[in-house]
Amino acid sequence: MASLLETFDGHQSLTLAQISRRSQLPPSSAHRILQRLVELGWVERHGFEYHLGLRMFELGAQVVRRDGIHQAALPYLHALHRSTGLTVHLSALVSADVLHLECVGTQPPAEDSWGLGARQPAVHSAAGRALLAQLDHADWPALSFPRSATPGGVRDRADLEHNLRVVRDRGGVAVDLGSCSAGVTAVAASVGPAEGGLRVALSLCGPSAAVPVENAVRAVRRTARDIWYAAAGVTRRPPYPLLPLAGAAVSA
Repeated sequence: MASLLETFDGHQSLTLAQISRRSQLPPSSAHRILQRLVELGWVERHGFEYHLGLRMFELGAQVVRRDGIHQAALPYLHALHRSTGLTVHLSALVSADVLHLECVGTQPPAEDSWGLGARQPAVHSAAGRALLAQLDHADWPALSFPRSATPGGVRDRADLEHNLRVVRDRGGVAVDLGSCSAGVTAVAASVGPAEGGLRVALSLCGPSAAVPVENAVRAVRRTARDIWYAAAGVTRRPPYPLLPLAGAAVSA
């Protein structure tokens, strides 16, 4: 079952032949297991294609939402989205990727990698680099360097080291100018220190022309700090608009 469910990683739907090939299970075995998973609600079948079922989503949501930072972040994510019109993500570092735990807003069109539950390479994403900048090299996962969507993206470890120095100089805020998706700018900051627990980052993203970068840097830094305080039970201020749509200045 585990090897079969793993085949859906990065895929919305698969046929029996695709599942059998990706899981390296005989078609008859794959079909028998799929039938049981359909009965349990873990997988759904539509015609000749299979999808992960709602029961899998429910179980995954229970795992994610038990985290105190996630719970504390929700009102701030929605407030930041309402005030900016940009998409807000809460993402965790998982191996060499960032996994989007929450997505408030409409992710860039036709870009599945920005959706809830999707993954992006940590070296290319603002969230990933904000989190890596906090870690000692010994604590880094085994990183990969896939080709960037733009020529200016991170190509190797030397590029990454240079980028992380810029992140630290900016007070821990990472800015990505199209490395994950051409024409999309993202700004991210880690929520809390790197020690222990779930390592998560807050980010704003949208079409590059619609993201006032310096205002977004201040807003993301401030909101990430407020989420951390709220998770610790110290609510410094209620969520409120931080970044006017027209790119007007945001107080520090």
